Amino acid sequence: MMKFALLLLAAAVLLSAPLATAHSCSQGFQKLAETKLPNSTPIQSCRSKTLGAELAWSFNSTSRRLHVAFGARLRHEDTGWMAWGVNPDGPQMAGTRAVIGVKHKNGTFECHKYNVTAMTKSRRCPLVPADDEDVGVEFSRCEMEYDPGLEYHVIVTAVVLPAKKFNSSETNVVWQIGEEIRGNEPLMHPKSINNFDSTETIDLDSTQIISYTRHQRSRLRIVHGIVNIVGWGTLLPSGVIVSRYMRIFPVPCKNWYDIHVTCQTSGYIIGSAGWALGLWLGKASHNYKFNIHNTAGLLIFIFATIQMLAWRLRPHPSDGYRMYWNMYHHFLGYSILALVFFNIFLGIKILEPEHVWKWAYIGVLGALGSLAITFELFGWIKFLQQNSSSKQG
Repeated sequence: MMKFALLLLAAAVLLSAPLATAHSCSQGFQKLAETKLPNSTPIQSCRSKTLGAELAWSFNSTSRRLHVAFGARLRHEDTGWMAWGVNPDGPQMAGTRAVIGVKHKNGTFECHKYNVTAMTKSRRCPLVPADDEDVGVEFSRCEMEYDPGLEYHVIVTAVVLPAKKFNSSETNVVWQIGEEIRGNEPLMHPKSINNFDSTETIDLDSTQIISYTRHQRSRLRIVHGIVNIVGWGTLLPSGVIVSRYMRIFPVPCKNWYDIHVTCQTSGYIIGSAGWALGLWLGKASHNYKFNIHNTAGLLIFIFATIQMLAWRLRPHPSDGYRMYWNMYHHFLGYSILALVFFNIFLGIKILEPEHVWKWAYIGVLGALGSLAITFELFGWIKFLQQNSSSKQG
């Protein structure tokens, strides 16, 4: 069991490795971008981004004009918004000079320039369109349209980057997608990891992405999720099933105790490693906190540690206190499982809003639940048969 868990852990690291590199955009979007950007400045880079977005751009180092085509699917059918911008202060939302395209309920589009300040980020001030003087850079183009072939909404813009504010070899780029609007004011975007991490620093001269920190954290978040699903979310409930159905009745197994201890111990060790990685990720992410997820993770670790210590201090079966210890052990164990299931689904919602992980873990729980139900039904059938035989005898 431990070897199997370690193999899963190694697979988590290997499977998440591709996230550290950027991928080329789709051929359809590249062809679309070629028709939107000026022929005099051929596309230098076209890459896929977080949130299912794609970005194509070309940069003229002499005029310092950056031409951009930014495309993505808006999730909401009626309204939505998409934004792209540059930030002279760093790869972050506050301080971004952006163009934001807004889709209204009647199907029309608007595209305006915005200055996203710390006040607007904290929602103490509304995010309203601004002129070039307020924005601080010159956006010479701002268009939004819909391409039915790709089912993409696309923003096309051009911006002049002043040399005093922007270093072309380290240009901070920010993008975002949201669902709700109020007039032409974009409202808060979804609070998923991908929304918060939609920034990078690129070298416009060499077209290289030079901010790998966020990509590395994305890979570690995948590892964090897989490790916790394996440790807390799979091995712990497997140990409970073994203890309940293989100890005496209905499927007695001589080695049930060793299997139970192996499942719980390996689940605790692997889950604790995932929890420790989550602590590090929380400290490394300065721009956002997930308090409920963090608190639930801490409680799981504390309660599981108490269970491990209590297992070492359990009374002898003939001890009068053993009955009370069993009651406590079972109650806390099932409470930990409930908290684990809640926190795993909460973490999946934060990490991966497309629901692929959600349905995968539902499949895992479905398999464990089906096994438990099968044992339970078999136990009741066996019990009723034995009860009937004893009455007849």
